[in-house]
Amino acid sequence: MAMLKVSVVVPAFNEEARLAKCFESIKAQTFKPYEIILGDGSSTDRTRQIAKDYAVKIVVQKERSAAIQRQGAANVAKGDIIAFTDADSIADRDWLKKTVEEFEKGPQTVGVYGPVHLFDGSWLDRIVSKYFFSTYLWLSGLIDWPSMAGMNMAVRADDFRKIGGFDTSLATAEDLDLSRRLKKYGKIRFSGGIVYTSARRIKKWGYLKFFWYHFTNLVAFHTTGKPHGTYENVKYENIR
Repeated sequence: MAMLKVSVVVPAFNEEARLAKCFESIKAQTFKPYEIILGDGSSTDRTRQIAKDYAVKIVVQKERSAAIQRQGAANVAKGDIIAFTDADSIADRDWLKKTVEEFEKGPQTVGVYGPVHLFDGSWLDRIVSKYFFSTYLWLSGLIDWPSMAGMNMAVRADDFRKIGGFDTSLATAEDLDLSRRLKKYGKIRFSGGIVYTSARRIKKWGYLKFFWYHFTNLVAFHTTGKPHGTYENVKYENIR
C-alpha cells in the first residue's frame, strides 16, 4: 500500500463550522494521504483560513457546485488515487486504508466507494443511513450498477482523467454520472471504509422533501440521463 499515493479532495463553500473536524479525520488516517486539497467556491467565511491552518492545498473557483469544486481540486491532484469526501463529513480512521486495499486487488479497479453513516440527527436518521442507504450502496455494486456517493468515493487518477472527470454542467448526480462513465474502463468496488456525514439536509428539508427529491432525481438520471438542475445549498447556520 505504501506505493500508492492518495490525494484527498474536499469541496466546500462557507463550511467553517465543520471543516476542521473533516481535516482532522483525514490527517488521522492510518494510511496517510499524500495531500489534501480544498476545492473552494469563493467562500466568504473562514473556510480558506481553516484550510491554511491545516496546511491544505487550496483551489478557489468563482462558480459553485459540487462537481465544479471537486473537479477544480482534482485537476491539481498529484496522487495515483484521488479520494473524495465532503466538508461536513468525518472519515473513519481506516477509510483510506480500506479504500487502497480495494485498489490493490488489481489494476482493473478504477473506482472504490463505501458506506455512508450519519454522525448526528435522530436515532431514526442514523438507522436509516446505516441499514438502508449504505445497504443500497452495497447492493448497487453487487448487481454491477455501482452508485458512488460523493462523500465516500475514490478513483484511479489516470482513469478519472481519461473520461474527463466530473461533468461540471451537472448540479446534482455528478457522482452517479461519473460512476456510469468510469465503469466502462474497469471494476468499481465497494469498500468497508466508512465516512460519517451530517443530517443537516434532512433537518432542514424534512423526510418527505428529502426522500422525494432524491428518489425522483435518481429516477430522472437513470431514465433520461438528466438529473435535477438545481440543488439548494444548506449550511449549518441554517439549521440551528
